Amino acid sequence: MSAEFDGGSPVVFWLTLRLSVRLVKELASHLERQVSQSALVDTGLLLSCQQRDAEWQHEPAAPVMSSSASLWVLPEKVGLACSTQHAALLFQLGDGREAQLQMSLQELRQWLAIMYRQFQYAGWPMAVWPAWFLNPVYGKN
Repeated sequence: MSAEFDGGSPVVFWLTLRLSVRLVKELASHLERQVSQSALVDTGLLLSCQQRDAEWQHEPAAPVMSSSASLWVLPEKVGLACSTQHAALLFQLGDGREAQLQMSLQELRQWLAIMYRQFQYAGWPMAVWPAWFLNPVYGKN
């Protein structure tokens, strides 16, 4: 994952399969906890609709270009700070500094869609992805 610090300098995070699986599980669970448990609408259907809506509204930005001068980080763990409106990924940079990627729930859904495509591209196991994420017609008979 390539990103930029506030000052504009690029940083590259190498996300392993083990770490990515843990991130997907935790972030999908966070989204599930944000849904009101209403008897009127199937929770999986609501989550699936919210996911599709976020993906449709995603407007790709220009990619961050890395170079040999970029900071390269292989995180051993990623901290999560989640609220009802946001989620933040906290990366240790190894020199006592921390990088933070803060996202709204809409941006989190878009970021998970990007991660999903990367899982597919890498040929990684897909069992970690919840049914509501995978099936755009979740709950349809």
